[in-house]
Amino acid sequence: MINLGIVLKFIILRFVRYFYNIRVFDWRAYIGIALLGFVRSVEASPFNMLIYRALRFTITIIFYLAFTFSINNCFDIKCDAHKEAKIKRNPIAAGHITFREGLILSLCMAFTGLILSYLWFDENCFLIYLMMLLLGGAYSAPPLRLKSVPLMDLLSHSLFFGALLYLYGLLSNGGINLQEASLVASISLYSIILELRNHLEDYEVDLNSETRTTVCYMGYGRSRRLLRNLIIVHYILLTAISYPSGNLSSSLILALTILAASKILSLRFKHLVRLTDLYTCIMYLLISLPMISPLLNLR
Repeated sequence: MINLGIVLKFIILRFVRYFYNIRVFDWRAYIGIALLGFVRSVEASPFNMLIYRALRFTITIIFYLAFTFSINNCFDIKCDAHKEAKIKRNPIAAGHITFREGLILSLCMAFTGLILSYLWFDENCFLIYLMMLLLGGAYSAPPLRLKSVPLMDLLSHSLFFGALLYLYGLLSNGGINLQEASLVASISLYSIILELRNHLEDYEVDLNSETRTTVCYMGYGRSRRLLRNLIIVHYILLTAISYPSGNLSSSLILALTILAASKILSLRFKHLVRLTDLYTCIMYLLISLPMISPLLNLR
């Protein structure tokens, strides 16, 4: 006779393992990029309709992010096995679930998200979603495995976790005009910065597993200098973009304060990086306030 308690415990445990495999706690920046595109295309509409569109959009983004992080775990087993902190975020490398389970889970997430995108949004959204899935898969999975191709790892990441993610948000809730599109370059650059940071943190692990990222190709020192220069360009670009929305003075003050503090106080590089995250969030919020403010008046 089947023990229902044992079966239930098994199901709950598998669910917990699958939940850890999609790495929800690593989604923060990418959820933000997607939502930024969505809220910047808000149009006058009934509140219940806006909530309905927002829920559909969020569901498709959840399936997309679940796929990209899960498929990454599937093909990063060799890399993650070299570092305890990485093993904790990869149940496949830890042996808690099999590669086959992880792969099936990934494909199910991708297929479900793609179908929902087709049913809920227009053909442009569907095509962008499909492009994101293909690039996200090609980044992690062989034979392409763009993660191991210097420069292509950064370029592909800037698209499937940057520009395309933002554009999907825009198209899911309206259309594109020059003002919204002006942020694409900034978001792509910020996505590259996020990727470089991750690869710098994983430098030794990637070297040991023979994963030839841009950082491994260039070397740690040169890559760190590249990241610092890209952060400065990011400050300049985001400050310039803030001008049409009337936030130039605020942007300049924030940027100069952070850069001055990093110089005067000799902040550690990781602290400058965190301050850059804070600056980016504040500026995207300020730039988007004219689009977000109608939400406060919806009934």
